[in-house]
Amino acid sequence: MPLHIHFVGVKGTGMSALAQVSAHVEDAIITGSDVSERFFTDAVLERAHIPVLDFNAHNVENSNLVVASAAYGEDQPEIARARELNIPVLTYPQYLGRLMSKKRGIAVSGTHGKTTTTAMAGLTLLQAGIDPTIVVGSDVPSIGGNAYSGKGEYFLAESCEYRRHFLNYSPQYLIITNIEFDHPDYFKDIEDVISAFAELAQKVPAAGRVFIWAEDPNRKFIQSQAPITTFGLSEEADIQAKEIHFHDEGSSMKIFAFGKYLGELNLHVAGKHNILNALAAIALCLELGIPAKQILASLSQFNGTKRRFEHIGMNGGALIVDDYAHHPTEIRSTLEGARLSFPDRRIRAIFQPHTFSRTEKLLDEFSHAFTVADEVVVAEIFASARETNLNTISASALAELMQGQGVNARFINSLDEIHDYLADTLTPKDLVLTLGAGDIYKVGQSLVG
Repeated sequence: MPLHIHFVGVKGTGMSALAQVSAHVEDAIITGSDVSERFFTDAVLERAHIPVLDFNAHNVENSNLVVASAAYGEDQPEIARARELNIPVLTYPQYLGRLMSKKRGIAVSGTHGKTTTTAMAGLTLLQAGIDPTIVVGSDVPSIGGNAYSGKGEYFLAESCEYRRHFLNYSPQYLIITNIEFDHPDYFKDIEDVISAFAELAQKVPAAGRVFIWAEDPNRKFIQSQAPITTFGLSEEADIQAKEIHFHDEGSSMKIFAFGKYLGELNLHVAGKHNILNALAAIALCLELGIPAKQILASLSQFNGTKRRFEHIGMNGGALIVDDYAHHPTEIRSTLEGARLSFPDRRIRAIFQPHTFSRTEKLLDEFSHAFTVADEVVVAEIFASARETNLNTISASALAELMQGQGVNARFINSLDEIHDYLADTLTPKDLVLTLGAGDIYKVGQSLVG
């Protein structure tokens, strides 16, 4: 009898990706269950011929293994029934670790840039004929979705630090894009975050390699038995970009590896942060033996991921763009990239803070992150289901703090009110940029719908 794996909460981005690759890596029958509301992953699961059932305790009764989304606890009927029947129940990171262990693992970690770096590396590996298995945290047009099931020896996965989830993985290759304080509902401080990344780096074997951003001030705390390759814009970086020119929605630059000129890279995604993401992908792919010319050609074809400076459409000449940025550093980088790409447009940042804990702990950083924008509209905080102590900080207080920094900011409570305000004030020269990890993207969609 073939292995039967059931996914509880299969429509989540990460869960749907694991469900897709499991059929091939585990040679298993896959079923899943979730709510009836439709998400972008419904189409992904339909293409993969994975049935999605309504939640029911009977769904797990013929399963050999249950994989449970973090959104559901032990009282969820399917999980509870699996426990009764002594069917093993694994969390998303536990199961991802199991899958990665069956191949040569490549983990892409970091506070920011994980999704884009994973997507860039995945596209390059695919076009090089390496045929990897890929799990990424967004819809990536260039790889055909949020996962790819390859027959090759490598397993490439976006690897999140939240609750130290990535310590379930034992990668042979590890990318650390950057290390900053985030997830304050779990990590105590930056030292706690650093300790998690340091522990992951120690898991990489001597025959593997670690790739890390050369200019990261916390890089000095990362040690590994594996050799370390650095990437960045400074002279000390092993993999380096020089003579950078920004244009339209991208950039061109010369790429060097250990002092040797490799060629020119033309990127079609905006911002300095995406140059660093590309350098991380280049460092990995060079290590895996892909010719430099082929790497640069693949990256020149990369066209981004969903909710990363994603063009939603136009409204009377105004450009509507959406981005998942929800940490001060991500926001600043995204806005700086927008300014470089669209120097003549009025940048109107529509920001929805994500979680009370992050907003409260990083309040001062948020207040300084929007200086590049011509106008900022702050929506009400999008609360997380994992937060029980709500209303510790208000979005209106953040808007007032921005005003004190000289930022043209205002608080507008609901998404409908924000839509009405923008619809009444749009000009053809506007760039409306929705920012946040919640549902703020709906504002952009309503403006072009």
